[in-house]
Amino acid sequence: MKSIYNIFNKHGQLIALGLGLLCILVAFAGIFGGLGTAGFDTSTDLNAVLKDGGGDGFNFFNGAITIPVLLSILAVAVIFIFGIVSLITNPKGSITVIIAVGVLLGLFLLLTQMSEVESSGKIASLMQKYNMSDGTSQRISGGIKTTVGLAVLAFVGIVLMEIYNFFK
Repeated sequence: MKSIYNIFNKHGQLIALGLGLLCILVAFAGIFGGLGTAGFDTSTDLNAVLKDGGGDGFNFFNGAITIPVLLSILAVAVIFIFGIVSLITNPKGSITVIIAVGVLLGLFLLLTQMSEVESSGKIASLMQKYNMSDGTSQRISGGIKTTVGLAVLAFVGIVLMEIYNFFK
């Protein structure tokens, strides 16, 4: 993990700026090229075209959506790859990470099992509308409860550390 840290510490802003500019250029090239191919120019009100039933070939905006999604997937993959490499190369130093992940997983499973399945009300009607199973509903509730609990814990930690640093 330290090697990727050193690389990004030295060249990270330049890499991010270059990659961001490249993605913007690719997206704009696709959009402006697609506008011209579809017979529109940049002053055309595309909302009016859509309301009038036109615009079936607006696929030229897909690049502006696909590129950030692919970059997000790449970022998550790199995080996991370097995290696993760090766990393998330094297992003794990673024991706290392993324990923390285990505690979070245990908390999530506990809150998932404690969640009740809604049988009436708006949530129950949405479950029927989208054909959700009871297990899916419990996992969603468990995930929300875990996230809220971690947010509260983070906020309390921030407040306590600020008080501690004030008197330090």
